[in-house]
Amino acid sequence: MDEKLNAELKIFKLKALKEKIVLFGVALLILAELVFLLMAFKSTFIKKTINKPYIAVININKTITVPYINNIMAKMNSLKKDKNCKEYLLIFNTPGGSPSASDEFNAYLKYINKIKKVNVYVESMAASGGYYIISAIKPIIANKNAVVGSIGVIMPHFVLKKLAEKLGIEEDTLTVGKYKEPVSLFKKFSPADKKYLLSHLLLPTYNNFLKTVATDRNISIEKLKKYADGKIYIASMVKGILVDKISNLITVEQNLKKRYNNNIVFVNISLYKKSLPFFNIKLSSDIGQALKEIVK
Repeated sequence: MDEKLNAELKIFKLKALKEKIVLFGVALLILAELVFLLMAFKSTFIKKTINKPYIAVININKTITVPYINNIMAKMNSLKKDKNCKEYLLIFNTPGGSPSASDEFNAYLKYINKIKKVNVYVESMAASGGYYIISAIKPIIANKNAVVGSIGVIMPHFVLKKLAEKLGIEEDTLTVGKYKEPVSLFKKFSPADKKYLLSHLLLPTYNNFLKTVATDRNISIEKLKKYADGKIYIASMVKGILVDKISNLITVEQNLKKRYNNNIVFVNISLYKKSLPFFNIKLSSDIGQALKEIVK
């Protein structure tokens, strides 16, 4: 009887010891997760101050949209009062996008350039809305093979009528007003629709584009129209018209350094906050529970 009791007591003690080891391991895991979260929090939300003069480099490499441009402007605004941030260098690799977003950014660059110098460099492309934007700044410096221009307006339209018929889909839209629905995916533009959209949307937008670029580049609209029929150009083809200087990024950077006797650095500015990799703390408890089951 005593031997059986001693055996059960040993098993009980061993089980208790195993549970303590498991709990200790789980506690270490949770602690490790908390430390990692703290480090991630620190690196994400605590602003690292740069204690030397620098040029803020912003890569504009997406389609131009209102949210994207608002994000860039917010970032540039956040650097506006930083005394160590001496200038901006905007590097363009964009095919264009929203006319409204392009116009907003064009106006913003004129404003911010009066407070802190803005430099623009076209690395591979600043077409359409991208060119609309960079016309705000002089000089426009571009790689000799960069694509610029595409001054024009486009309105894509796809007709899905045949596909809809095969799928048994019909359009049934109610409108009040003759021109309330000039665009439908289920029909081609009628001559009246085309006339309306051209006169009330595309041509006014195109004329605004022309006027802005002509004013920014200090050339007449008539002269600009020769380069504003939607064509794209390699930068070296339009030097003196759409582009001021042909260069490359390393030369642009070296010339900027000379302004500060080489006592300056370039800092790439991230436009988006890193999201915290929040671990599910419940995971530790689940692991612990599973291990407990094992030692039963």
